[in-house]
Amino acid sequence: MPQDKLKIAVAGAGAFGREHLASLALRDDMVIAGVADPSKAATDFAVASFGAKAAFADPVAMLDAVVPDGLIVATPGHTHVAVATAALARDIPVLLEKPVGLTAADAEALIAAEATSKAFVLPGHILRFSSPYRRTVAIARSGELGAILSVTGRNHRDDSHAVRYPDIDPVLMTMVHDIDLTLWITGGELQSVLALRRPRDTFRSETLITGWDTAGAMWHISNAWTVPTAGIPPDRVEIVCEMGSVEMELGIAIRVFGRNPREIDLRSEPADDMLATELAAFLDGVRAGAHPGVVTLADARNGLRATDAILRSLSTGGVVTL
Repeated sequence: MPQDKLKIAVAGAGAFGREHLASLALRDDMVIAGVADPSKAATDFAVASFGAKAAFADPVAMLDAVVPDGLIVATPGHTHVAVATAALARDIPVLLEKPVGLTAADAEALIAAEATSKAFVLPGHILRFSSPYRRTVAIARSGELGAILSVTGRNHRDDSHAVRYPDIDPVLMTMVHDIDLTLWITGGELQSVLALRRPRDTFRSETLITGWDTAGAMWHISNAWTVPTAGIPPDRVEIVCEMGSVEMELGIAIRVFGRNPREIDLRSEPADDMLATELAAFLDGVRAGAHPGVVTLADARNGLRATDAILRSLSTGGVVTL
């Protein structure tokens, strides 16, 4: 692995890709060696705004031309397996935006490709790199409050999501974060689930799930794409345990209820740049030639098993058991 500046390539120059490009452009230990997107306007913007050294329409052609030290994949979800597999075949480490694929079978294909490569895949489950979430999960899992009984999550977004993402279900776009968070908190895997959506025939709706996992914890997750402005309520998670609970409202506070009640004020703390933390972990892994930990393809597969079951429940209207 070179000891000078890393050569990083980015596949996808849309909204997610630009977020990665903007964060990468602030670093002085790497160069954006290439950017790939079918839209020439998008790649032209990436070159002009973020200093990308070369532009391509096809990400695989970029890999062969640039031979980067690492690849960030922020293309549409249905392309993730093909692009990441191409990089792994060339022993190029990958930071793969969520969802890593559209089904658990997609994740299994990536796991198989990673097993035959010298490189790794870091799934972009960004909440695992967030300081407030990490602190909340650490409290819940410390034993201070006893065994975890349930996890309740709220992740609402403005209704423009239904227009901007018409081809991907909200379960795969936003609820996937809450699913991964719940798997992380309980350490179990979803065992049964009932999912409901109102209105049923549009993504401009609320999706509710209630479930049970192999660790014995109950799941309650609500996602809505219905708020007509950017004034959405803060993301929230509540973890109920046998001897109390801990809850977090993002950007506001972590509150602990139990024998040692307390409140951690998040409003006075520095902004939580979880994307920069995620990118730093990825680049450290690229330099070390080893997976940086935190979240793996096996974790992503478990999340996609859950999304598969949730989507089946939405389709059938009944409880799905895994």
